[in-house]
Amino acid sequence: MIEDVLEVARNGERFLVACHRRPDADSLGSALGLIKTLRAIGKEATLFMPEEIPDSLLFLMDGEQGLAQVPDGVRYDATWVMDIAAKALLPPGFPGPEVTGPVVIIDHHHAHDDVGDVVYRDTDSAATGEVVVQLIEELGLESLPEGSATPLYAAIVSDTGGFRYATTRPATLRLGARLVEEGADPWHVAYQLFERWEPARLRLLSAIIATLEMAFDGRVAIMRVTREMLDICGANDDMVEGMVNYARRVEGAEIGALLWEWRVRDAGGDHIETKISLRSRGNVDVSVIATALNGGGHRAAAATQLRITIDEADEQLRSELAKQFA
Repeated sequence: MIEDVLEVARNGERFLVACHRRPDADSLGSALGLIKTLRAIGKEATLFMPEEIPDSLLFLMDGEQGLAQVPDGVRYDATWVMDIAAKALLPPGFPGPEVTGPVVIIDHHHAHDDVGDVVYRDTDSAATGEVVVQLIEELGLESLPEGSATPLYAAIVSDTGGFRYATTRPATLRLGARLVEEGADPWHVAYQLFERWEPARLRLLSAIIATLEMAFDGRVAIMRVTREMLDICGANDDMVEGMVNYARRVEGAEIGALLWEWRVRDAGGDHIETKISLRSRGNVDVSVIATALNGGGHRAAAATQLRITIDEADEQLRSELAKQFA
């Protein structure tokens, strides 16, 4: 309930704000918008960011500094996690309850697990950035906090694919206009999120498209990206973002899937996991598939991350797809 979230915001004094694992524009933009909101009502708010921020999102930081780890002895009245649908997507090194206090989830995914102690999840919103604007209004602020328009606009424009996806409602477009009126620059945001491609990323796109495989009588387009492909192209993981959309563009495909070898560095050393990104034209609910694989998301866009090889992940994905098309 939003009332429970507002009570946390009003009664606490010191907050930690986190994104989901491998933050995207909605998660980071929402986190930054919330931080500025909490500060606007006189609270202390700190960004928890244990992972490297993708280059395409660095413009959102605008001088904000994140904590890679919480200093010893620091305790928070609550910890907010933005745009998260599953416990498996909590960021690496997420502190225990003795540090975080109650975990508050602000989200918009309709497929999710029971992550969080206090939850406000508005599944009608196109992005978590929209939900943050609701909180701003419910907290009684007369205008958006200074510096919040750009990260919130980026959150919304990213999760709607530039206001193209079916989740875009009239209210979403009106909010986009309001954020532009409050200082967001549409071209600057669009350039950073969608247009700024290095030559290595174009080489990577070519390599990924070459892996295209059609399955289930052409209803599913599956592509891959391996660590070897990244090395050969001189590319990095940031450059993989959004590549799954090319699979969805294949004529006749109802689902586009990208399997992505992801290097994880933790206390146990380096190992390779597999991320699966799913996109749908809308006829098939890919969040059902992602949830079955310990992930989450929306009807048209969902994902998961599995501690198995890319071939094993491919096998599990096809097994779940078979259930959907049975």
